[in-house]
Amino acid sequence: MGRVARVVKAPALAILLIAPFFGETFSTATAPLDLLLPWRLPIVVGLYGCGALICREIARRHRFGLLGLCLLGAAYGVYEEGLIDRFWFDPTFWTDTKVGDYSEVWHTNLLLATHLTAFHTAISICASILVVERLFPSHRDRAWAGRRGLPVAAVAFLILVPLGSADFYVPPIPVLIAAGALCALLVVCAFLVPRRPPSAEAARRRGLAWIAFFAATTHFVLVYAIPSTNLPWPIGTLISLLPIAIAILLVRRYASGGLHGRDANRVLTGMIAFFLLFDVVIGLGGRYDLSLGAIATAFALRRLRTSSPAS
Repeated sequence: MGRVARVVKAPALAILLIAPFFGETFSTATAPLDLLLPWRLPIVVGLYGCGALICREIARRHRFGLLGLCLLGAAYGVYEEGLIDRFWFDPTFWTDTKVGDYSEVWHTNLLLATHLTAFHTAISICASILVVERLFPSHRDRAWAGRRGLPVAAVAFLILVPLGSADFYVPPIPVLIAAGALCALLVVCAFLVPRRPPSAEAARRRGLAWIAFFAATTHFVLVYAIPSTNLPWPIGTLISLLPIAIAILLVRRYASGGLHGRDANRVLTGMIAFFLLFDVVIGLGGRYDLSLGAIATAFALRRLRTSSPAS
């Protein structure tokens, strides 16, 4: 019985550890080994790990498709960057990222807000969940958190994590209220979108990985290049989002039967490949643990891809 319980809990434990690694190290915000520091690990597990676990369990229990999961991922992004870290509103963070006050509207840097939300949707939530489902294919349609596990994750995510965010920048209260309303609206939208079952027919387009890779690369470059231009912020922000919009349209066209199985993994591979390459390059500037972590992750994901049964 104890062995069975440990197996059932394995996917939940995996998402609690993988989501912080993806969300923090892929963006180069935190070095891999720094995640293990005793004063940091509980925070990132409570934020990233519990957040991804909650999104996954809600999506599974209510039979959300990929769109519903993405909306939950976007809500998570608003929660983390708008309500917990509050980097949307922090001028010091804007300066550190070389974006400055470009696209500042009502104390909010809209370029960074959309960029960070897209990153957390794709990587912190969707990529983390897909990788764990690949790790534990027999648990893909099962609950990962039991009756006690999910409430504990919710307490950590919604109560304990905010208690540790007091030292971050605090914008005017109406701005925080607006961010909270946006987060709630995205969750509501996840429940309202149509829930069509995936088609049994898989497109299996190998080009999906390249579409995802070039979309991530182009979007990332544009976000940090556009502020140095003279483009008005509405135009610049829309241009930065254009690669994502084009990629979504192309993926929907090529995988019209539903993004799942091999197609989903190809998109996942393309997104992650960019961030691993980015980490390797940044690490060569002196943060060698980033490079080593990215290389180790690439080998692990490659091994997982070759050893897992086809979906």
